[in-house]
Amino acid sequence: MPHLILHHTANLTGFDPDAALAVANRALVDSGQFEAIAIKSRALVLDRYRVGDADAGQAFVHATLKILPGRSETLRAALGRLVHDALAPCLPSLDLHCQLCVEVVELQAATYTKSTHAPRVVPETRS
Repeated sequence: MPHLILHHTANLTGFDPDAALAVANRALVDSGQFEAIAIKSRALVLDRYRVGDADAGQAFVHATLKILPGRSETLRAALGRLVHDALAPCLPSLDLHCQLCVEVVELQAATYTKSTHAPRVVPETRS
């Protein structure tokens, strides 16, 4: 835990999702709330989207941070601001109006399941 999911519009041609994920992951680790190995992040480009009245000069990046329950509303808000502030410098300077949105969602512990599977170690065979 947590999961960080970025959705960004395809017209953000200068946006580097790999760099954005790296910066956001680092910020989450530096918050002291999460271990690096626990953070699962991904970015998805949106080829079909609409902002307002579909003006072509519009773009957005929407980040969803999914965490397990137990953190205060104040801390959840701080984590949202942290992700926002980490991602903001990653936005390209384009002739587009770009909205950066971040939401923090608490998963339901009763319905979330996780397991970790380590790589199999194949014993060496002697010849």
